[in-house]
Amino acid sequence: MVIESFNPSQARTIREMVYEAIKKAIFEEELKHGDRLVEKELAERMRVSRTPVREAIRKLEMEGLVKHIPRKGVVVQGITLDDVIEIFAIREALEVAAVSFIIDNITDQEKKRLYLIIERIKVLLDDDDGAELFRASREFNEILLKASGMPRLINLISTYQEYLEKFRKVTLSKRLRKRSAVKEHEEILKAIDQRNVALAEKLVRDHLSKAREECLKTFKSKTENIKKKSSEKGCECLG
Repeated sequence: MVIESFNPSQARTIREMVYEAIKKAIFEEELKHGDRLVEKELAERMRVSRTPVREAIRKLEMEGLVKHIPRKGVVVQGITLDDVIEIFAIREALEVAAVSFIIDNITDQEKKRLYLIIERIKVLLDDDDGAELFRASREFNEILLKASGMPRLINLISTYQEYLEKFRKVTLSKRLRKRSAVKEHEEILKAIDQRNVALAEKLVRDHLSKAREECLKTFKSKTENIKKKSSEKGCECLG
């Protein structure tokens, strides 16, 4: 469990650690939509004072991951459909901007490593090891972006790392989508290898568009289920 495994003896500041732990718990749905966040309770579970918990909740509220509701307190909002749309728009703008720099700076060794990862992913498609497939996919993206030689752009993308990893897990959990994704990655890599900037940019846009649509389907379904459960609870109260 994320909350109980929190270790305040680590090197980062308590404030940072509390914020990151609660945020991770939300992304991993240990803290689910509608769950109340009570400062005193969280502080006790994490073995810290209430101050860093209060600051973490305030920061998460600014990000839209939690919301203060009158007479109920702070509750988890989680990832919304608007979050999916916004994060993918940001990701597309940044990754398309990186394409020409990747083509100019990527080394033969990096390209060789990327082709090997593609082949590794193809093998993993038929395995049940989703975690290994996820790691290989993440490594592919990290090597490709690092090849751009643009540390500030990479840092901007990493700002949304939790969202990106959550979305990647959603898309890679779907059999048809993960097969399409590896084909799209291979096509992008070939376009980069051929130094075709226009084609590579188009393929990146198409790839992200398809991934976004898969994520939207998943989060729309979750939103509908949440609304249905809320409606059912309302009916029970009326009864």
